[in-house]
Amino acid sequence: MSIVSLNLPKNVLHNETQVLEFDKISTFIGGNGSGKSTILKSIFDEKLKGSTYQDYKIVCFSSGQNESYSKNFGDYLNTERAKRNALNLDCFYYDKLWSMLLIFLATTSKQDGEVRTFLKQNNYIHENDFEEDESTKLSFDVKVDDTYANIVQQSLEDEAKGKTDVITNKDYFRTLNNFITTLVKEDYEFKESFKEKIQLDQNKLSKVSFERDEGVSFDPKVMFFTQAADNNYFIVKESFELIFEKDEKILHLSDLSDGEYQLLFLYSLIDLFDSEKTLFLLDEADSHLHYKNIEKLWNVYNKAQGSIITTTHLLDSIVKAGIERLKVIEDGQIKSGKKLIYLTKRLKDLSEINNVNFQAISWFKNVVLIDDENDWEIFKLLVQKKMANSPEEEQRIQTNLNSFIPIKNYSGYKGQGDEVFGYKKLEWTKSFTKFLSGHSFKTKNIFMICDRDELPLASIGTEKCNLLLKNNGVIKKEGIFTHLLAWRRREIKHYLLSYTALKDNIKEVEVALDLGKKSKLLEKVSGDNTICGNYNDKLSTIKSDIVKDIVDPYINKKEGQEKGFSIEMTKAYVDKIPKEEISEDIVNMYNYLVGENE
Repeated sequence: MSIVSLNLPKNVLHNETQVLEFDKISTFIGGNGSGKSTILKSIFDEKLKGSTYQDYKIVCFSSGQNESYSKNFGDYLNTERAKRNALNLDCFYYDKLWSMLLIFLATTSKQDGEVRTFLKQNNYIHENDFEEDESTKLSFDVKVDDTYANIVQQSLEDEAKGKTDVITNKDYFRTLNNFITTLVKEDYEFKESFKEKIQLDQNKLSKVSFERDEGVSFDPKVMFFTQAADNNYFIVKESFELIFEKDEKILHLSDLSDGEYQLLFLYSLIDLFDSEKTLFLLDEADSHLHYKNIEKLWNVYNKAQGSIITTTHLLDSIVKAGIERLKVIEDGQIKSGKKLIYLTKRLKDLSEINNVNFQAISWFKNVVLIDDENDWEIFKLLVQKKMANSPEEEQRIQTNLNSFIPIKNYSGYKGQGDEVFGYKKLEWTKSFTKFLSGHSFKTKNIFMICDRDELPLASIGTEKCNLLLKNNGVIKKEGIFTHLLAWRRREIKHYLLSYTALKDNIKEVEVALDLGKKSKLLEKVSGDNTICGNYNDKLSTIKSDIVKDIVDPYINKKEGQEKGFSIEMTKAYVDKIPKEEISEDIVNMYNYLVGENE
């Protein structure tokens, strides 16, 4: 697995640098104004400065017109023109004004590309015997103004005097001259201005000689047209008109749906720019797309050679990305550990809309019902600390746990009357499996991890796993296995009790816990085995509010906008716990979850 590591610059919402690490694709999620687009723009602007991300060619797309992107990209192109470097660009920004040009270049340049494939699948194209696109045509205005004509004439005079560093000696001018004399005005000599409309097809385009600078990895046609159409320099973007052919009838790009239009645009970027050294910045690229087209788009993302950072609000894209690729953004900052909170909240927001939450959850193979999403984060940190002995093992554990989608579902149990343990989780599971009848789904396992609360320890533990309920621990229904599990301690926070992590206040802790001399917390002892038998009965029965009073100050922020559970504080606390002081229950739960997933 090749991990991409990017040093992110400061942005207007977050005044500190950050590091973004991801495997090929990273998907930013967060509310409106959270700073998803802001981070993308900071990467783009830093690349334009020329000193950062030198190993990458950066291609940026915005679903809407963004004046700030356009201005900064235009300034960059002006600088490259001034350096006579117009055909060796390594940073690009495109909005929808560029779409017709890029779609045309893609279908006429790459026979097996995504654009050509889409056009063929929809019968929007006619190919000749050589698989050339004969039907797609692009019309636009070509112009040369008086100022540029005068510059050329002056350069010709300077060249005649022996000067070599003149624009008429550069690859870009030679390409422009060949383009005009081949397709527009055969005898044109840059002695006067002109403006004419032309129509291109693949055959005409092939007659132009496009100069290629040494070391340039992208198609020189793309370089030429990007420079020529910037600020309507030689080509007027607003005049672009792209037509296809369907059943021998003319079909304009505007006749396509918004989704087809956008999908073609994105396909064209992949066709024209994809390489191992390309970093795509795609800002809400999935907007306007039907869920079936979102699936097509993600299929292309997954096949791309380059790396991709994309932003989204759409649940379909969030699911297609997968939990391991998500990065939650708040105030221009990547918030580690908050993806599950955001995702489960998003599902909850949609819970009353035609069972959209069940539909989304059904796309995940493994579902975990847990009393609080923060409990899952605590569990993951404890697993990493207890079991990982190297960065490779840490990554393997992280990958394994990322295949589970945790859903908050409270399961309080008081042990009164005929109360059923895990009732709310069981009812959720019943509703979920009922919904799946008649639907396609990927879910194979539902793991109901319950706080034990007042359930007797004697009710927990089987030969398969000491955390499985003895009655109805595993049931298969509708092709799905349900697993009813419980912590042997009252809840997950009890596993954070550690002599070493709490030693600065250990006397106060011992008084609060009131465990007695023979059952108190000990250094490098997990508490799983004491003189009370094969399990620490007293440690497992401590009231939850006592444990919370002890542990919460170490894992919760007390004030500010982020008041409450802090993944950073929790990790710092867990890092203080020696492996020996972490219960084997954590290992057993992890091994059971991962084992049932295989």
